[in-house]
Amino acid sequence: NLFNYSDNQIYHIYKDNSYSDSEIVKLAREISLDNPIPEIINDIIGKFKVYEKLLVLPNINENMIKISNLIDIINNLGDLGYTIPDMIEYIDDTINLDLPIKYNTTTGNIDAVKIMNIHKSKGLEFSLCYFTGMHNKFTIKEITSNTLINSKYGLIMPYIYENELKDTILKDLYVNDFYKEEVSEKIRLFYVALTRCREKMIIIANLDSDDDGYTHLVPYDVRIKYRSFLDILKSIKVIDKYLVPKEANYTHDYHKINIKEINNSKSDIIIEKKSINLDYHKLDNKHFSKESLLINDKITTENMEYGTKIHEMMEYSSFINPDNEYVSNLLNLIPEGFINTYHEYEFSYIYADTKYNGIIDLMVEYDDMIYIIDYKLKNISDSEYNKQLVGYRNYIESITDKKVKTYLYSIKNNILEEVL
Repeated sequence: NLFNYSDNQIYHIYKDNSYSDSEIVKLAREISLDNPIPEIINDIIGKFKVYEKLLVLPNINENMIKISNLIDIINNLGDLGYTIPDMIEYIDDTINLDLPIKYNTTTGNIDAVKIMNIHKSKGLEFSLCYFTGMHNKFTIKEITSNTLINSKYGLIMPYIYENELKDTILKDLYVNDFYKEEVSEKIRLFYVALTRCREKMIIIANLDSDDDGYTHLVPYDVRIKYRSFLDILKSIKVIDKYLVPKEANYTHDYHKINIKEINNSKSDIIIEKKSINLDYHKLDNKHFSKESLLINDKITTENMEYGTKIHEMMEYSSFINPDNEYVSNLLNLIPEGFINTYHEYEFSYIYADTKYNGIIDLMVEYDDMIYIIDYKLKNISDSEYNKQLVGYRNYIESITDKKVKTYLYSIKNNILEEVL
């Protein structure tokens, strides 16, 4: 399906044993298996032009949902530490054992306005779509670290020239690749958004621009500078003929339908009202985190706000290339060789008519162990914190076969204390 090989071509490839010379194998060889799993998947989809070639197949929507679900499965396996050979074995077993993979493709036909982001719209279609927020800047994390480690370029470090740190060409290449991937992902996301519409789309944006845009392929140096969906739109010339004129007048005098006329209209349809009685019982809600009913003074409030900011810093900082002292300090207190970190891990489960909720500050996963670490600004001696971590540990132990250890970490004092 991807290459439209004829039966005759397939026969000769098999007969001549020329698999290695086929286009499929040549493209596969261009994909580096040294990259992270998500990058490999994106390379496969890009190299083989999967989304473009879906256009020649029936059930485009259903096939896109299948691909999206397959990507989610592979990414989840990657988070669990699966390697490429492990994933191949997993997929082979799924096929050989004829295990069902179920996808929910139900979109519903409710006559209502639905407001959602692009990610939520995957797999859905609508007759009329409004697109807003085109001017919003993409959330792309700036590369501020001087020292980087990359599977393609290795260790990237600056050099000193006239007592100043200067970036090498490797840093420039790394940054270029980084933005290329980020922008490519945003273009793919925009494609998903636009293809949700079956009949008519209305884009709310100011497209005034001195640049007339391009009628052919937009040059690379223009695309790499995309920082919003509006930038994409402005770079395309053909969109001009679809623009609503500036002088178009809008009014709130919408056509109104008299509800009484609807209720009094004759119809052969008989609506039958049925009542459904359901057995139910109320669930108690419990949170593992410590709760306070006190009204805090100004100093306490400021300390809490400061602690929240430190928490956010720990959540969004890289644990591979630490970019602040707090993360570096913590990494010096735990074993090396972790395979994954999970930040602000939220969970809930029901036990004995009680729903338990919790958010784990940090989980550090090793091959045979998981560290649960709860951040505190300074004080870690409160016994309530211990109860909180016991609840975290009980839940994580129930969903994994790895040993789980729990710790309290005093950020200011740089003390990591195990909770038994």
